[in-house]
Amino acid sequence: MGNSPAMGVFVGLLVVLGLSGCGGQTSSKSSTASDQTASVFTVGTDASLPSVVSCQVMVTGVTLDNGSTNVPVLTTPQMVDFANLSGLHQLLDLNAVPTGTYSSATVTISSPVIGFIDTSVNPPVLNTINGTLTQSSVTVNFVHPFVLMASDLVGLRMEFDLAKSIETTGGVVNGTVNPTFQVALLNASDANVSIDDFHAGVVAVTGSTTFVVQGPRGRQWTVQTRDNTLFDDPHTPISSFTTNTIVEISGQLNPVTHDIDASEVEVVSTDNFVLGGLLTSVRPPSGPATQADLYVRAELPDITGVSDGRIETLDLNGSEQYRIANINNPITTLVFSNSSLAAGQVVDLGGTLRSSGGLPTLSVHRVVLRRQGQVGTWVVGSTAVRSGNAGSFQLHDNWTAGVLLPSPLTVITTNDTSFSNLSGLSALMGLQPIRIRVVGLILVDSSTSKPVMVARAVEELMN
Repeated sequence: MGNSPAMGVFVGLLVVLGLSGCGGQTSSKSSTASDQTASVFTVGTDASLPSVVSCQVMVTGVTLDNGSTNVPVLTTPQMVDFANLSGLHQLLDLNAVPTGTYSSATVTISSPVIGFIDTSVNPPVLNTINGTLTQSSVTVNFVHPFVLMASDLVGLRMEFDLAKSIETTGGVVNGTVNPTFQVALLNASDANVSIDDFHAGVVAVTGSTTFVVQGPRGRQWTVQTRDNTLFDDPHTPISSFTTNTIVEISGQLNPVTHDIDASEVEVVSTDNFVLGGLLTSVRPPSGPATQADLYVRAELPDITGVSDGRIETLDLNGSEQYRIANINNPITTLVFSNSSLAAGQVVDLGGTLRSSGGLPTLSVHRVVLRRQGQVGTWVVGSTAVRSGNAGSFQLHDNWTAGVLLPSPLTVITTNDTSFSNLSGLSALMGLQPIRIRVVGLILVDSSTSKPVMVARAVEELMN
């Protein structure tokens, strides 16, 4: 697999975010130890390396150093796919830690496995390499010591830089992994520790606005909704949730109750099973699809015979319900259907799992298009501003799904698109390429029959 030599510092990062109880202050003053505690929850995000769709690593420990001891903030070892989220945040864990002043964090990992898409064959296939670590434990000092106060809630953001960590020879991945991290503690209100890629099964409905879910790692969470919470499927209210319902939740942890205050709730399955991942091939390539290959990144619940990190072929017949996540509008079925599937889209496939001849078979009932992140360089001279931030530009993108998408990729922006480190769409100007990350939805333009990206957020990468 090839690897562009022009990739910069921020190329392919994993962000494991641990929220540790704290007032969100940065300070160099010391703090006396006490038996009081603050809370730590862990979420993750990343951006990826060209063609690399998976970098699975067993995270055996994450600790914070308060000058006298290393305090663990990850309760049990967890397999984390560092090339999964690409700019999104996933909730992993929540723990109590002693109050005090913390100056560094240490992460310990093992058993890396790198997976990448080979597009030289049709349909594309997945190849894997068992990686070798140059070191298993990495300690990173905070730019400023962080004071954790009693009963507070903050975030530990740990960025795993895939481009720096995964070594290449002659532009080809050689399997050596030299783990490189950037780490910072952040206030709980910081957008970088929000939750926007958390899948969980409903355990119980506890009220007209609340329900309890269980995440992939067994912990149960109470979800609190409000009048402004966006329900992407207005035909499936909380009162209709059952133990067969699986949802995707966006929001933030409440600093007092530690419930998830949901800003968005998407029903991804009503059949107690969902596969999530990246479409690598759709057949036929135009018109109503009858088959799709899915690189599986997640399944819920965990079923023997279906595993992450492999490509599964799924049959489609047009009877499936098609929806776009994070859009509360029934007309999404008009712009996303079995005739507008494309390689490079990130989707959830919900349905009924049956066993035939000892092998599990998924009958797909629900296809949900999900947000995804793409990283690359802005194409010089490609910006077209219609009004305010509404317009378009092009992105050179050979990252993860980018190898499956048009090059360059057209990105459409609206006045609801947020811009980070940029004053707006008009800031994408000049004579030099600009490194950016775009988070949004991949849709098929009906006028060209080619995929385009509708941007929710555009960020200039400063590192």
